[in-house]
Amino acid sequence: MSSFAGFEAQGQPSQNQTLSALLNRADALSRAFNGHHASSLQSIQVISSAFSQLQNLLSLPATPVTRNRPEGGIRERGMVKVQETIEEALGAVRDDLGRMEHDVEQLNALMFDADLFLAQPQSALQHGLNPREALTHVSGLFAQYQAELIRLREVLADFTSEEIGVEQLVDEWKTMKEVDKGQEAELSDLVDVLGSWGASGGLDVDMS
Repeated sequence: MSSFAGFEAQGQPSQNQTLSALLNRADALSRAFNGHHASSLQSIQVISSAFSQLQNLLSLPATPVTRNRPEGGIRERGMVKVQETIEEALGAVRDDLGRMEHDVEQLNALMFDADLFLAQPQSALQHGLNPREALTHVSGLFAQYQAELIRLREVLADFTSEEIGVEQLVDEWKTMKEVDKGQEAELSDLVDVLGSWGASGGLDVDMS
């Protein structure tokens, strides 16, 4: 029995909230996170391009800053512009991380809603859906995406503190390693379940 079962006022899922809608909402939040990650990756690629431009500019001869040319030459003006581009892109990455954090917070709230269904015997197996399996699914998504959010924040912190370079930043950002790891584990569990089912005679397939 859920620890939330004793809350009368708060311990009831919304009447408009079905278990199916809750699962759909969880999957929508995971897709939203994926979209925000894709958006942040575009900004990361902008940063990578800007660093390449910066290297090209550094190869140009320096122009002394004078009273007539306080902004310097092509090299100096270009470097200022590139630095502005990098800062703008970093700001966009941080904005997308904030959106990802919001997605994770909403997944966490859905775990509470899923737990409430467990507290109500009448909701069990509603429309053929098992509340415990729903809670497992939502909590699995929350764990994967929370871990991914933490990993991405650490990667960005390592880059801004110059512990890693831009190439490693791009490499670490282009895939969602924690999410991929969680999905691989889920697939492995599913294969094990189907294998056990087939071994027990639950799967009868004519291969002839």
